[in-house]
Amino acid sequence: MLRIFTRLTRCAALVSLLAVYSSGLAQAQSYEQLYSDYRDSLYQIRLIERSSNSKAGLGSGFQISANGLIATNYHVVSEAVSHPEKYSLNYLSVDGQEGELELLDVDVINDLAILRQKGTVGKQHLVLAQQTPNKGETIVALGNPLDLGMTLVPGTYNGIAGGSFYDRIHFSGSINPGMSGGPVINRSGKVVGINVATAGNQISFLVPVDKLVSLLEDYHKESGSQGNGALELQPVIHRQLRNNQQRIIDAILNADWKLRPLGDAMVVGEIVPSVQCWGNSSENEDETLEQIAKGCTGQDVVYLSEEFDTGRVEYEFFWLEGDEALTSSRFYSAYEDEMSGFFPGNSASDDDVTNYKCQQKFTTQPRISSKQPDNGEGVNGETSAQSEENQKPPKANGNRDPVVARTSYCVRRYKEFPDLYDVFYVSLTVDQEKRALVSHFTLSGFTEESASAFTKKFVSEIEWH
Repeated sequence: MLRIFTRLTRCAALVSLLAVYSSGLAQAQSYEQLYSDYRDSLYQIRLIERSSNSKAGLGSGFQISANGLIATNYHVVSEAVSHPEKYSLNYLSVDGQEGELELLDVDVINDLAILRQKGTVGKQHLVLAQQTPNKGETIVALGNPLDLGMTLVPGTYNGIAGGSFYDRIHFSGSINPGMSGGPVINRSGKVVGINVATAGNQISFLVPVDKLVSLLEDYHKESGSQGNGALELQPVIHRQLRNNQQRIIDAILNADWKLRPLGDAMVVGEIVPSVQCWGNSSENEDETLEQIAKGCTGQDVVYLSEEFDTGRVEYEFFWLEGDEALTSSRFYSAYEDEMSGFFPGNSASDDDVTNYKCQQKFTTQPRISSKQPDNGEGVNGETSAQSEENQKPPKANGNRDPVVARTSYCVRRYKEFPDLYDVFYVSLTVDQEKRALVSHFTLSGFTEESASAFTKKFVSEIEWH
């Protein structure tokens, strides 16, 4: 019986191994067939520097209609949007056919662009999926990594990633530079997403295909019944940025702002899941100065160009406290040094934004154990404010006196979108000898009304013991 059982076990194991091998072979053949079936709809997208007629950037794209429409990422073609006099766009097919591309429409919020082949168009295009993959389902990314040729990368669909203002599919597969804008297809060959970014270690992100469907619908609606004309992109981008900042500010202002203790104050924590907070503490042994930091930021931004991003929300707090050996003057000297490095969270060049204009004031806020109605008429939500140029700081003589702070509120305007601004706020308390709170936030790409509403809420939410 033992011998017969052993033989049967060995036979079962052999059958199992053959089944696994056959399954792997079938899967490999299936991937090979997918590439063979859809390779002619794939393209390398090339950013061409006009004066040298040479490549200045590369990405991937795919044909989505019989009349030669091609989809890719906005960041692949952004320089041609910002500097059309300097850059043009070309495509290269898998078989080596080259041609020019016309940029038709973009979605900067979801990092998408629609282009059209000039002249002879490709004979094959991909179909956009109408159904979302099941979590755990195998999907396949296609693209041209590092200019090495079209590559196929299988991975796993893990649903929409959390912790962001922008919908992104979490894809367990390796997306590398050059694959941006390429399609991700299911086993039926239908597009379920578009390559957009990677965090390394088999963690990548895709734009859901429904964002591309919406962009196509908007394009056809805006371009008329023919659907052939290129849109004027600056008004399109402006509208998208305005709608996006309104969506973000509405979500933030309508959320439940939960406070957390920090030193003598209660400060804002994670307002919405898209804003994540981190903490840290350190002690400067030379100055015997302790610092406790709490920083909160949205995880993603809207890419406009290599030097310009927007859509950022971040805020942070620092509690500083000196021990008995530290004199008040040395505390404030160290305090100034520690806090001199504040800068806006988003990048922008002189071509994109004006210089910051700042208002500096001394402000006061009541030291209370619970919220009371704000009856003050201070600017941007402060209880009261005095011009720093004309006034000395108000004095606080006891623990129950108002908290006194030196506050800067700085604004710079977007040159292409003059009703959108970056706002930089920092407030440093100055009413105690060896204890201080710093509050800071940056908003990028917000209207004056949205920024003012956020500022008033942000300031009023800080509570003091």
